[in-house]
Amino acid sequence: MIFDPLFSSIHALCQFNGIMRIIFLALKSWCMPLGIVGGCLFLTSCSRQTVTETTEGTEFPKQDVNLPIDESEFATDAVPRQEQPDDWFRDVTPKSGINFRHHSGRDAHHFTMVETFGSGVALFDYDLDGDLDVYCVGGGTISADLKISGIPGRLYENQGDFQFSDVTREAGLETDIDYSHGVAVGDVNSDRYPDLFISCYGRSHLFQNETNGSFRDITFESRLQLDGWHTAAAFADLNRDGHTDLYVAGYLIWKPDLDELCLDPKSGLRDVCMPGKFPDAPDHLFWGQGDGTFLQADSERIGLRKDGKGLGVVIADFDRNHILDIYVANDVVRNHLYLGQNDGTWLESAVVSGVIGNEFGVPEGSMGVHAGDFDRDGWLDLVVTNYEFEENDLYHNEGNGLFSHKTVPLGLSGPCKPYVGFGTLLTDLDMDGWEDLVIINGHVTYRNRKYSYLQPPFLYRNEQGNRFQNVTSSAGPWFSLPHAGRGIAVGDLNNDGAPDLVAVEQDGPVSILQNLNPPENWIGVQLVGDQSCTDLTGTMATVEGVVPELTKAVISGGSYLSHSDQRLLLPLTSPDTDHIDITLTWPDQTRERFSQLNTRQYHLLTKGTGNLIIETISERDDQS
Repeated sequence: MIFDPLFSSIHALCQFNGIMRIIFLALKSWCMPLGIVGGCLFLTSCSRQTVTETTEGTEFPKQDVNLPIDESEFATDAVPRQEQPDDWFRDVTPKSGINFRHHSGRDAHHFTMVETFGSGVALFDYDLDGDLDVYCVGGGTISADLKISGIPGRLYENQGDFQFSDVTREAGLETDIDYSHGVAVGDVNSDRYPDLFISCYGRSHLFQNETNGSFRDITFESRLQLDGWHTAAAFADLNRDGHTDLYVAGYLIWKPDLDELCLDPKSGLRDVCMPGKFPDAPDHLFWGQGDGTFLQADSERIGLRKDGKGLGVVIADFDRNHILDIYVANDVVRNHLYLGQNDGTWLESAVVSGVIGNEFGVPEGSMGVHAGDFDRDGWLDLVVTNYEFEENDLYHNEGNGLFSHKTVPLGLSGPCKPYVGFGTLLTDLDMDGWEDLVIINGHVTYRNRKYSYLQPPFLYRNEQGNRFQNVTSSAGPWFSLPHAGRGIAVGDLNNDGAPDLVAVEQDGPVSILQNLNPPENWIGVQLVGDQSCTDLTGTMATVEGVVPELTKAVISGGSYLSHSDQRLLLPLTSPDTDHIDITLTWPDQTRERFSQLNTRQYHLLTKGTGNLIIETISERDDQS
């Protein structure tokens, strides 16, 4: 145990010093082969990479290793608790008209990895009528001879009052598609209408919004011919040329194999293989040309790594140098933080920045990721969800590209640890000015589990940046049930100023969760760029006259395989305020003030139509 004080001391220094963090990781790698216990043993977690692999020579009782899965594992007899007066959310799915169910192909009993990851959901205004529509990613099927096929997703048009109509066929989206996982939304041809990118196992697809209520598959003509296994994706103008670019995370290099066999080491029965068995698939970055076509970036030249089993992507300006950064949550290997540089490259900084994995620098089975400023200090923080018995990670942004691990001191250690975390959101759900935390969970293996396949979700209220309080018990009946949670997105579905939630389950329904507590006063902004600035990721909105300063940033990606509402929803502390001023800092660093905006409604704010704010050099430096 003599090494414990050493590692504790080094860890404390690592929270603020990148050089010491590297030394810390080196010491860890030195002591592990020597079998030193104490500090070294404590640093190793139960990695997902080794949970379900079998070793050569292991003997099991003679039995049929292909015994069918107990289907009762995937259902629950639990009854949701009764509604209470102080409930935060109500499940309004039954009245919504949305009857979507995800399909994984699990019923073929091939135990493939591709069937375990579920899918995401997108909240976006596809027809620009002022309210959010819902797109659910379909998944796919697996045949007896192991042919993997896709199921088209479903598009639901918002009719108001949480009523939706299935317009998939009319929108041209009931079309052939490969096995689908994720969705990203962005304007690829600079016409203001949002387009859809669907990430798949097989070939991923790009659907262009035709501005008449329909979409067209332009995958081939866009030159986005992306084959393999791809998961999370996000649009943003990463090279600052005015056009929307696309970052796509690769997962594994894997092909269906009827002879592939992985056994649960406890029972000897067949189960899903673990990701450590297969090579990493590289991520890709595509430069948008502004006309719906793309050119693939030279990943090595711009600083992207070839390793990584990516499942989550979020794009934002983490170091406030006015260049967008990229964070990638990887499964069982180190996470990546790409900090944008002035020369058009990205510096991979996860180790030095302190966001490679857990608080001791050990990589985890990371799935979901989101960004937000939970303590309102002006710097965007990160939350990452992980595999069972790995704490979820909350990284506090200390500035200048460095983060400290705050899971334990902020009260997030413990309740979620036994579960497999997927979708997560750092967002202000009670509109008190402090961003709350949602995490949905669900298992991926069929045999080797300490806890059930269906798992509870969690909701944490932010106590003014000092601590997160577990308020799941008062979140509503939906939160009282276990789920096979995967993607989740946030957005104001009825434009009442209260953010609602939409969650997707593996081989289960999509749930529409209405926020029952609209704020007394608020303002929402929908941002519109110009020809030099079509993608608005990185834009900052500041409400003037609020202490501490209330600023919201437009981010891209986040959660798990999903896309959330990119409108900015800002709470106002005074219920009597009828008009406010908002300052917008656009991606090109021009600043405009929009004055005397009416509260309790959304506003369309277009770049170039506000009052331009002229700054001196010293004033601009003070903003950095």
